[in-house]
Amino acid sequence: MMKLQFLLDANISPETAIFLRSFGFEVKSLIEAGLGGINDAEVAKIAEREKRVIITFDLDFGEMYYFASKKKFGVMVLRFDDQRVETVNAVLKRFFETGRTVLTRRSRKLIILTETEMRIIE
Repeated sequence: MMKLQFLLDANISPETAIFLRSFGFEVKSLIEAGLGGINDAEVAKIAEREKRVIITFDLDFGEMYYFASKKKFGVMVLRFDDQRVETVNAVLKRFFETGRTVLTRRSRKLIILTETEMRIIE
C-alpha cells in the first residue's frame, strides 16, 4: 500500500515535516527543498505531479481547489489562531488519530482544519 504523501507549503515549519514523518507519512517540505519562494501555481503543479496533499495556512489554495473544474490535488488548509509549530503538530496529530480515513493516497479533497473542527469538501 502506498503511503499518504504531503507537500508542506513554505508557511509550514520543517519541524512539522519531521513530526509527520514520525507517523510514517511521506513528506516534502518546500523549505527543506529550498523552494520557499515559488508561487502557488508551481506548488499546485508539484502536488499534482507527485500526487501529494498540500498542507498550508494559505487560503488561496482552498480557493484554487474549490474553483478548479478538475480536482487535481488535495489541500488541507489550516485555519488556526495559534500558528506555533507545537499547536500545528498537536492538531495534526489529533486529526490523524481520528480523521485519517478521510484521506487516501489519491485524495483530492479540500479539508479545512481548525483547532477544534474539520470540514471536508469534495
